[in-house]
Amino acid sequence: MSDKRLYIIGNGFDIYHGVKSRYSDFKDYVEENDNDLFEALEEYFNSDELWSDFEETLAYIDTDKIVDDASDFLVSYGAHDWSDAYHHDYQYEVQRAIDVVTVALKEHFTKWILSLEIPNAIKLKLPISSLYLTFNYTDTLERNYKISSSKIVYLHNKAINETSTLILGHSRQPSPDNSFDKETDWEDQDVRVTEGNQILDKYFEETYKNTDTIIKEKQSFFRQLSNIEEVFVLGHSISPVDIKYFQKVFSTIHKNATWTVSYYSDDQKDKLTETLNSIGITADKINLVKLTDL
Repeated sequence: MSDKRLYIIGNGFDIYHGVKSRYSDFKDYVEENDNDLFEALEEYFNSDELWSDFEETLAYIDTDKIVDDASDFLVSYGAHDWSDAYHHDYQYEVQRAIDVVTVALKEHFTKWILSLEIPNAIKLKLPISSLYLTFNYTDTLERNYKISSSKIVYLHNKAINETSTLILGHSRQPSPDNSFDKETDWEDQDVRVTEGNQILDKYFEETYKNTDTIIKEKQSFFRQLSNIEEVFVLGHSISPVDIKYFQKVFSTIHKNATWTVSYYSDDQKDKLTETLNSIGITADKINLVKLTDL
């Protein structure tokens, strides 16, 4: 029965429906609309990785490059032309670099999502009585398939207007071990460097996708899943940054539920199977299909 089905929707679903929502499309958008942001992203990240695995790559910002560039503004306290502004110039430069790849990035990301054209295409049979868990920011399910918003949970929020808060981030959880602000010899630490390190720590905190918090906020939805007997994962790669959501679904639904998971290319099949196995889903419960075969 359809009311015992859960559909998990990823970006591949939108792409399949003709939406130009690949990260490579976002790259073209940024390059066209904000050259300063584009150059900063190319400078502080591995370009190939960034535009193929955008969210996870946010955890690998080149902090050494940011610090090196800002170090030109670490004027010696003994400089003959000392100015009070030198107390803050280093931190300002670190913050400026971070702001480009956080504030400007999120603003453009939201504008890009809102600019996406959604072709009026119906390519699958989706029951209106089922539940939908979508990772997308678009309203393709509502617009094309007339799924009621009451049946859909937008895990990372929906793009409604430019003030929408879209959740975008990596899985590198901030901790004392990976903090930049862990200098042991505080007496020898330049206070400007200390404050710069705190700015870098704040970057990782603000770009961290806290899946535990999101799951807690969506608890009322997850409580509805206890009777789910069939799960359909459409257009989602089940990447590490999102794995906890799938673990939560698996631990909540019927223990004998089956998983029908779409794949794009044959080389994805083994990885998808391994990932599903790792959260406890046995091979006999997994059916891998292409969206074109559904």
